[in-house]
Amino acid sequence: MDQEAIVARVEGDHAYVEVGGTGAGCGRCHEAGGCQSGILGQLFRSRPRQYRIANPIGAVPGEWVIVRVADGATLRAVLLTYALPVLFLLLGAAAGSVLGGEGANNDFTTALGALLGLAVGSLSGLCLRRVSAGTVEIPILVRRYSPQSILKEACQ
Repeated sequence: MDQEAIVARVEGDHAYVEVGGTGAGCGRCHEAGGCQSGILGQLFRSRPRQYRIANPIGAVPGEWVIVRVADGATLRAVLLTYALPVLFLLLGAAAGSVLGGEGANNDFTTALGALLGLAVGSLSGLCLRRVSAGTVEIPILVRRYSPQSILKEACQ
């Protein structure tokens, strides 16, 4: 997956890039049928976030670049960060409910099981991300580009 970004600063072999910014989204915010998500992003974000990325192309601050993320990397990150803890939360709640049996303690053991499951799922996700960090491709700057050249190509 490729994403346009602007280089904010460079430190050594890494560049700090800003992705999105005020014009993030599809650009149809003010058109009929636009989802308005870009406007919501502007309301809740004071400034664009910066990401540290390897800079093999020698980009300099102010340059527009293309950042490439390996296909499937985003999905893997989402599954490890969100889906795994939720799965463990549900499994913990089910185990707590079964272990609590019938009676006054069932709600307590179900809640305790859910909390323990959430903790185990979150820690598992952290551990799996760290273990797989060496095998997952990291984002990288692949080339420079000029927004004006893209506009020229689109108009021709």
